[in-house]
Amino acid sequence: MTKRLEVLIEQIPVGIDAALITGYEIIRYYTGQSVPGAWLLVSRSEACMFVSPYHRGNKEQAEDIMYVKSCDAYKALQEELKKREKKIKTLAVQVEQISVSDYEKLKKIVPCEIVADGCLDNVIYQQNCRKTEEEVRAVQAAQNVADKMFTEVLNYVHAGMNDMELQKIVGVLLRDFGSERDSYDHVTGVGVNTSMPHVRPNGTIIQPGDFVMLDVGATVDGYGSDMTRMFAIEFADDKKREIYEIVRRAQQAGCEAIEVGKPCCEVDRAAREIIEDAGYGEYYMHGLGHSIGIQVPRGPRFNQWDTTPVFSDLIMTVEPGIYLPGEFGVRIEDMLYIGEKQVQNMTHSTHELIIV
Repeated sequence: MTKRLEVLIEQIPVGIDAALITGYEIIRYYTGQSVPGAWLLVSRSEACMFVSPYHRGNKEQAEDIMYVKSCDAYKALQEELKKREKKIKTLAVQVEQISVSDYEKLKKIVPCEIVADGCLDNVIYQQNCRKTEEEVRAVQAAQNVADKMFTEVLNYVHAGMNDMELQKIVGVLLRDFGSERDSYDHVTGVGVNTSMPHVRPNGTIIQPGDFVMLDVGATVDGYGSDMTRMFAIEFADDKKREIYEIVRRAQQAGCEAIEVGKPCCEVDRAAREIIEDAGYGEYYMHGLGHSIGIQVPRGPRFNQWDTTPVFSDLIMTVEPGIYLPGEFGVRIEDMLYIGEKQVQNMTHSTHELIIV
């Protein structure tokens, strides 16, 4: 049994006899197993994974995890819980992972009380939002792939190509350089579309003078990276240069404001003030950053409302932006590892405005 799973067993909330873990990334985190569609039942004394009948396991398969093969995970879970009726009277589920339909179905078939109060989500969050050295290395490796891709993709971008072609090139380069998959649905915006923070490519042709926004991430060993960079095609007018410089200064201020113990909202404030003082506060409509790594139910955020004190071993993004409707937008994003004594920027692509 992995050390992470042992810790989870130790931290099952008081009053809960067992926990049902669902979600590919979370199960991989706890077991080291990459098993699509699997469920993991964890009690205070054992762990049981429900897998497809076609699952053959692998060399890392844990000997002390019981594997139940079935085409019907609901029925298999029901049968295993019936065997343990005297031991398992309360079963916690992940509120932010389980669907309403799955929750309602489980309520009808399991022979115990289902607890969906967020207690399990919080235990999982508290455990895996703090990154180990091994996890930090994986995230850094993913970011190194993204940095390498960004340097290379600049050789391919030109006026006349469209944003869908650009996104395809980005995807190919990420995989060529070692990414297992995209870490999220990438943002690729050009021209006026960059004024939409989460724009997706739609065939827009890149024109001379356009800004291009790439919000991309790679994945290594299940851990994702996240970065945003802007560049201009052939030239950038004075207004684009002005906005870019404001966002660059705000991003730098946000990075420099991070320290253990400081409320997340104060980190956000350091960057937001620069944009507001420049007169563009109404065009900055999102928070400064979020936690990253393997998927977790929730995490601390650098925004105007999160008063959570910054703690060590977090990986957070810093990504201020200005979005001018009908014109263009600018966002610059780095990932930073927050150690007990120092903060390390994991993103190495330049912050200077690039013209291609």
